[in-house]
Amino acid sequence: MQIIINIIVFILVLGTIVTIHEFGHFIAAKFFHVYCGSFSIGMGPKIFSKQGKETAFELRALPIGGFVTMAGETDQEENDQFKDIPLERTLKGKKTYQKLIIFLAGIFMNFVLAIVIMLILNLTVGVLPVNKATVGSVVKNTPAAIYGLKKGDTITNIECDASKKSYVISSFNDLNNDLTKKALNVTEDTISIDITVTRDNQSVVIPMKVSYDKNAGRYTIGFIHATRRMNFTESIRETFKEIGTMSVAIFTALRKLALNFSSTVKQMSGPIGIYQITAQVTQSGQIANLFYLMALLSVNIGVFNLLPIPGLDGAQALFAIIEGIIGRELPQKVKFGLQIAGMALVLALMLIVTFQDIGRLFR
Repeated sequence: MQIIINIIVFILVLGTIVTIHEFGHFIAAKFFHVYCGSFSIGMGPKIFSKQGKETAFELRALPIGGFVTMAGETDQEENDQFKDIPLERTLKGKKTYQKLIIFLAGIFMNFVLAIVIMLILNLTVGVLPVNKATVGSVVKNTPAAIYGLKKGDTITNIECDASKKSYVISSFNDLNNDLTKKALNVTEDTISIDITVTRDNQSVVIPMKVSYDKNAGRYTIGFIHATRRMNFTESIRETFKEIGTMSVAIFTALRKLALNFSSTVKQMSGPIGIYQITAQVTQSGQIANLFYLMALLSVNIGVFNLLPIPGLDGAQALFAIIEGIIGRELPQKVKFGLQIAGMALVLALMLIVTFQDIGRLFR
């Protein structure tokens, strides 16, 4: 039963992202009066179709993409569906800026979806650290737990017994910065410190021994920082910061892929890997994490489609810019050939990461 739920959630997540992406292309094309023959979600054979005034709305068997067919994408003479459509209702009859809006609208909608999801998450469950170094919770079997640090304690001072270095703590960052070997002027991996906290409006000194964490680059006490709910302004700020962080991470990964393909591609996941991640999040019952994953995937798809690889939206936009500069259309056979090559490249990458995903299943 859980597997069925996982599959349904996976299809709904990807289906929503693809539908929003294709809706962007569709609504932009309709805005500029481009004739759209079909709006399809999924690939492969049709399992549902409803004919609108002009457009056939289709659901296809494989939930791995979608498309909108528009008049003027290919030679009118070779497509009976569009042969009687007047030029002004085709892509070929539109200005360069109109083509760019149509081609990039899907990417834009991917980012809109991610922004809306992250904003809702930040408004409902988003938190930020409180300004002071206040204990939110104590981690078991750490110095904080062993020596009696309590939830709600606010650390105001630390002093190292060996070096007699003392620091006033006014924020969590102060604490992190001052718990280093350099700041405390020590070299030992385990040291004794005195921590002064405010507890129930009283000052309490807690002596403890702490150990150096090489990964963190500082001595660790063992507590989680107290948090507070975000206000509306903070939610907006954090939303755009998080979307920016996601985008930069994806661009960085793509750059590494181009510079060092063999090692970077091993870290990538395809549809099977994405399904596994979705299944894990679904089984955890954390709805917020599922929506965060949807936002991340939406940004991934948006950024990937921005690449100038023939067959992707970025290349379509690039073709439109080139045609606008030279004042004529690129030969249809040239564009078609480049698109076939580009899609073959994307398909090859998908096959590689899919085989990797399958290999991971048997490890």
